[in-house]
Amino acid sequence: MSETTKNAPIRLGGPRAYFMWGMGLLGYLFAVICRSSMSAAGIEAANHFHTTSTALSGFLYLQLFVYAIMQVPAGVLLDRFGARILISCGGLFMAVGQSLVALAPVTWLAVVGRGVVGMGDALVFISVVRLISAWFPTRQAPLLTQLTSVTGGLGQIISLYPFAWLLRLAGWQAAFLTAAGTGVCVAAAILMTVRDDPHQSSRRHERPEGGLKSAVRGLGSALHSPGTICGFFVHATTWFPVNMMNQLWGIPFLLAVEGWSRGTASAFLGAGVVINMVFGPLMGRLAGVHPIHGRAAVVYVSIGAQIVLWTILLLTPGPHPMWFMVLLLVALTSGGPASNIAMDYVRDTNRPANLGAATGFANTGGFLSSAIVFLGVGVLLDMQGATDPSLYTAQAMRMATLIQYPLWAVGLTGFTLMLRPTLQAIRERRA
Repeated sequence: MSETTKNAPIRLGGPRAYFMWGMGLLGYLFAVICRSSMSAAGIEAANHFHTTSTALSGFLYLQLFVYAIMQVPAGVLLDRFGARILISCGGLFMAVGQSLVALAPVTWLAVVGRGVVGMGDALVFISVVRLISAWFPTRQAPLLTQLTSVTGGLGQIISLYPFAWLLRLAGWQAAFLTAAGTGVCVAAAILMTVRDDPHQSSRRHERPEGGLKSAVRGLGSALHSPGTICGFFVHATTWFPVNMMNQLWGIPFLLAVEGWSRGTASAFLGAGVVINMVFGPLMGRLAGVHPIHGRAAVVYVSIGAQIVLWTILLLTPGPHPMWFMVLLLVALTSGGPASNIAMDYVRDTNRPANLGAATGFANTGGFLSSAIVFLGVGVLLDMQGATDPSLYTAQAMRMATLIQYPLWAVGLTGFTLMLRPTLQAIRERRA
């Protein structure tokens, strides 16, 4: 590349930038489809592998575990090889994983396949965030990050309807092999069209000097940035309550404490998807226009509302009026978009060369806190003798969900301590 090309003014946020983001978004949409496909195939999976629902729960936990432990390595690889390569490799890994699920003769091999899916999934989201940072002005990046997260929700809808329809129509192998073939096509399209940076004259990623060792050292630099640690606490504190409700304990809690039917509880939690689609763009716009005080306000209001309304729920007898439960759902759902504020703090306080490692580290926060809550609720239920769903009483569920309060306390303390140096770093970079 010539010096003139390097120094030529680049228009950020133009049509080409939206094309690059759209291709990255295609990769993320496919990742969410793969992530949700097994949930949509629960009954068919039990029949196909002739096993119990309890054994099949290993599909979910292994995938989430692999996703979580891969975030920091994925971030280091992102700094070394670029978003184009990682999103493409993610698509190929997920295609291989879906193929294993399709063709596995025994359950354990399908579980391995889901682990491979989790590995590929881990490469995608932070890579799309990296594309946004490279192709768009700083003011637009928070909104586009939120829209990326919101659009991923369409992947869940595709899994629940078109994929489930194909599964019933064509059978297990055909459905999952179709998903695998789609992954190969998506990976190829991204490999041929995406460029990591608008300054590049070709699709080839210009790797930083020093090789992979330099990228690993970049992780150390990222951990010394106050914004990286601040982002970790934001993600860890805002996201786990809604994750707890949607992924595992929401329906048992609503059945035991509110006395709802399973259908009512499912519809109630499903309404959170719509609320999330409203919250995401609003919070992204606010975070972009008011990067100093707006972001902190979003985090504090979201966490504060969750704590206050959850405390009222635990201290008052159920069933509660629907207007109150809707307020609670709004507060809990706000935690999803609020967790993306973590990426804004990371992006605005790290050098581009370290951004992948920093984003990956911050993105582990919510997975760590969610894992603690998933396990903690179960342990506290067992300690009360509620070892079976038939024994889940309102009192037992109330006591078990108290595990959230230490996490809120630690997370809020960490965020508050790191907020001041983070804002100072943002001011210095913008000066």
